[in-house]
Amino acid sequence: MAFSRLDLGDMSRLRVSVIRDPVPMLISLLADIYGDRPQGVPEPWRRLVRGSMSTDAAAVLRPMFAPGTPVLPDCISPPIRSSADSPDPGEHLERVREADPDVLLAELHGIFGDDVPPPWRPVVAAPERWLRGVADVMADTWDAFTPLWSRATELFDREVERIGAAVVRGAPEAVLLGLGSRHHYQDGSLYIEDRYPEDFALEGRTLAFVPIISSSAPALCELDRPDLVWIGYAMPGQGRLHSAATIPARADALGVAVGSARALILRALTTPATMSDIAGWIGATAPAATYHCRQLEAAGLIIRRRQGSRTEVRRTVRGEALVDLFS
Repeated sequence: MAFSRLDLGDMSRLRVSVIRDPVPMLISLLADIYGDRPQGVPEPWRRLVRGSMSTDAAAVLRPMFAPGTPVLPDCISPPIRSSADSPDPGEHLERVREADPDVLLAELHGIFGDDVPPPWRPVVAAPERWLRGVADVMADTWDAFTPLWSRATELFDREVERIGAAVVRGAPEAVLLGLGSRHHYQDGSLYIEDRYPEDFALEGRTLAFVPIISSSAPALCELDRPDLVWIGYAMPGQGRLHSAATIPARADALGVAVGSARALILRALTTPATMSDIAGWIGATAPAATYHCRQLEAAGLIIRRRQGSRTEVRRTVRGEALVDLFS
């Protein structure tokens, strides 16, 4: 077992934040289920993710986890921000879907040179299609796990309080010593399990803790960013979420079928609306609202038409029928 080493420097000057971001959770789930990277995902959740897929997820993700040539491209990596806010992953997935294929190809050639390994050659041949496939797989996973994420609010609040109290007391070691079996702290350095170990120094950057609620032994981190270092670790107390491994029978059936944000959009479209209206309904940014509408449009549930300087959105006959079915 190999470990990367992060030299934390002067512990009295340590800057810490707790980040609530669902994208690392999605990466952890997919790495465990489709990438032969055990993360401690409970079997009921593994079945839930497999059953939620609308595409061949194993084929799409195979290059990222291929033995000997694993790469998580920058455009897919979790966009961790130095904030405690919980971003809408739809915005990130829209960025993945619309990423510049030339940038992806330049990254792959920078890593592999001109002799791209066989698992990555289909990506080089059709980068736009691959990016759309990755976005679709992540979107299906997020739709399946939205109920779990919604139930975790109290756990996140407690974790912020726990880490904040340790730092205020001048005892961040209490947090560093309890990150799980894939991390250990010793003599001012944090060691993180890593297939490709390196040495890093914090050097005044913020150390961001990212609790993962879907896995008991996640191995996720990013140690070379110029602004912050983030560490993914198992959320304490997540077992109570895992024990509710099935969706409650009285849950919103339309929300379970299409996702909570899209269910809200469909129900609210009793009359045509603009994209700004929709963003306001679901409390999301314009790119996130666009992402959800594209998914609904691809399913034939809504239609978007340009009307002068704005885009008008309305339900289709199929969309009307679906809302009626789940009413």
